[in-house]
Amino acid sequence: MGKNKDRKKKGAAVQKTATKAKKKTEKKFKKQIEQLGEENIEQLITKHVGKDNTIEAVIIEEPTQNPPSRRANVSFTEHPLKDELILFGGEFFDGRTTILFNDLYIYDIKKQHWKRIQTPQPPPPRSSHQAVSVSMRDGELWMFGGEYTSPSQSQFYHYNDLYVLHLSTLRWEKQVTDTNGPSGRSGHRMTTTKRKLILFGGFQDYVTKFSSFID
Repeated sequence: MGKNKDRKKKGAAVQKTATKAKKKTEKKFKKQIEQLGEENIEQLITKHVGKDNTIEAVIIEEPTQNPPSRRANVSFTEHPLKDELILFGGEFFDGRTTILFNDLYIYDIKKQHWKRIQTPQPPPPRSSHQAVSVSMRDGELWMFGGEYTSPSQSQFYHYNDLYVLHLSTLRWEKQVTDTNGPSGRSGHRMTTTKRKLILFGGFQDYVTKFSSFID
């Protein structure tokens, strides 16, 4: 009995020390963000949410010599019914600041030119997400996850949202999913089979903690 009590006390002491260390790290990190003059990551994302959903999608023709701006970690997916490629999001780092995108482009393979698509209420900016296309209901683009990086690269947010772009109307629709879905993540892989989406792997990076997934 005495040994069990000692083990419980040691376990509680270790847990208490770990909790104190975590709080200390979080406090230090919060102070660093304040010194940078940067808003909280959730506040940065909120600025991009809630755009007017009543406007119609507008197709803006971009000249061939003016493709999307330089960026990395985009999704670039084939159209299921047309000779087109669909590009969404991505990020660009200029050596000092990181910029995230949530713009939508379509590349016409036959005409060899880009179209920039202005869509009502698009998903928030992100990179390292995954998108797949399906031919049902006149064509759909399904997208999951990805990450938002603050301008200073000191804060990260990993999405666990699921969106579908209806290619016939060029409107985004956020899907309501159950709580048993995948956790927020980046760098995962996604594909389709029959009428299902299959997702594997990915990671979370919160500066002070990194996790990789094999689910």
